[in-house]
Amino acid sequence: MTTWEYKTVIVERTGSKEDFSFNWAYGPWETRVDATKAPLLVSLGDLGRDGWELAGVLPTDLWDEGGGRGGSSGVRAIASLLLFKRPVGG
Repeated sequence: MTTWEYKTVIVERTGSKEDFSFNWAYGPWETRVDATKAPLLVSLGDLGRDGWELAGVLPTDLWDEGGGRGGSSGVRAIASLLLFKRPVGG
């Protein structure tokens, strides 16, 4: 039977409100491991080379876009927890 080890990584993007409008501008997705931030695709490549595979995604910071004046409607995720696994030993 395979034994697994697990790792969690936070992925997030920051945003700022443009002027006095209802529009938000978001930056690129970044991972946060300890106090170190890195672009998402760089981190995924590094994790893959180290044998980690993505096992699940849990959105952790959601915004309800109510669709008020000039706004969009729906739900927007700006942070998630990524769960990775890899076999132990072998």
